[in-house]
Amino acid sequence: MTYAQSMRKYLLIILALIFILAGCQVTEQLDVNKDGSGKSYTDIHVEQFFIDVLEDFAEFLPENNESMMDSAIRGYASQLDKAGAVSGTEWESLGDNRYTVSFSFSGISALLSEMGAENQSLFTLSDDSLSFYLDINNYPELKAIVPFLADQNFEVYGPEYNQGMSEADYLDMIYFLLGEDGPEAITNGVMEININVPGTITAADGCRIAGTNTAVFTFPIIDFLLLNTPLSFSVAWE
Repeated sequence: MTYAQSMRKYLLIILALIFILAGCQVTEQLDVNKDGSGKSYTDIHVEQFFIDVLEDFAEFLPENNESMMDSAIRGYASQLDKAGAVSGTEWESLGDNRYTVSFSFSGISALLSEMGAENQSLFTLSDDSLSFYLDINNYPELKAIVPFLADQNFEVYGPEYNQGMSEADYLDMIYFLLGEDGPEAITNGVMEININVPGTITAADGCRIAGTNTAVFTFPIIDFLLLNTPLSFSVAWE
């Protein structure tokens, strides 16, 4: 692979992940077993506005028969599959700017440790509970797990670079950087995580109980991009 091809692949992954975070409807199903192993299945619907931005950027890169989003999702799945705690990574393009990515993991702690977060405070898993907490203070731990968040191409959109910025000012910045359709595309972005636990749910905080063993954690993507308030949930079961 030539240097230009390598850089193209790298930039595709970074750009697509930026836009996946910023302008999408993302639904993840997270199945957790008693031993900490489980499976993740993610459905991603990308706003057409961001697809158009990516296609405009493609004019400045070497030709490729595969679309930029297809290349980026494929690259993302390939990176996941390199982790020893991950197996069975699959991705699929469903058309209409929709993609799915799925993989199994041998353990949440093992996966996070392998990805560079040995002493992380983001996830806490016990025999009968799971919790998640993210704020501006432990955001560097998330960057260790997801290295593209530390990339200079993403940082201008992220919470550390924009710490303390109001939502209105942030959307003004997006208008300047991405054009008049950018703010609406950003505010349309939502992340939903459906957590299936190995027991009957007895308590949930920061998320809603949607079934005997299912809790749902939902937040606007702009809340992640700013982190003016923590993102957190906890669920307990028996």
